[in-house]
Amino acid sequence: MARDGSQPNDRGLGSRTTTSRSPGTLYVVGTPIGHPDDITLRALATLRHVTVIASEDPRATQALLAHHGITATVTSYGPFNRHEKVVLLLHRLTQGQDVALVSDNGTPVIYDPGSLFVAAAHQAGIPVKAIPGPSTMTAAPAISGFSGDAIIFDGHLPSTRRRLAQYLSRLRKERRTLVFYVDPRTLTRLLKVLAQILPTRQIAIAMNLTTRKETLSRGRPGELLGQIGPMPKDSAVTVVIEGYGVGSQKR
Repeated sequence: MARDGSQPNDRGLGSRTTTSRSPGTLYVVGTPIGHPDDITLRALATLRHVTVIASEDPRATQALLAHHGITATVTSYGPFNRHEKVVLLLHRLTQGQDVALVSDNGTPVIYDPGSLFVAAAHQAGIPVKAIPGPSTMTAAPAISGFSGDAIIFDGHLPSTRRRLAQYLSRLRKERRTLVFYVDPRTLTRLLKVLAQILPTRQIAIAMNLTTRKETLSRGRPGELLGQIGPMPKDSAVTVVIEGYGVGSQKR
């Protein structure tokens, strides 16, 4: 039974008998990447049910919960306190409490600090369940117009121009679609390097997906350089690059 009196829409949520010998369950819950209504009914039921929600950004999570009328205990789980929090959260789980892990947006562990906690839960014999949801890693390729049959994802591109050029040069003849998370402050630099290394390759730039500021720009790197202007540093940018040989064997 959920804490607000409703019955969660998942047999796994209500089937556990809490005893000192029965551990809780760690739920890895996908949350919206922008629009707060892009969340599943099962995810909402889970967030109502668990004892505590471990969040990469508690403020973002509290705003999401408030939007859906959920009152819950939220604790921070970010890059600076994750080792300490893993110990505390594992203790809760071993005491029979259910815990949800969420990121500030999207699917946990996809380029955020959740993997340490999930791995520790497995090592401790804690059940781990996925409550799937949105991710820009899949949303951006879906609207790019490029093949989604095989994808390479990289959430962290090299920080210097030289290393970035070396990295992209190794991908010149990669036939799979490339997906990158990009800091908006480095997008122009990325496009300039792409204009040198992959000048005729088709690229899609998805920004702030599912929000009012959502944009999708497609074209060659040089063309996009003239279209992309200054943007807020909190913009969410995903770059999708068409695979080699899809449109032209010379690309």
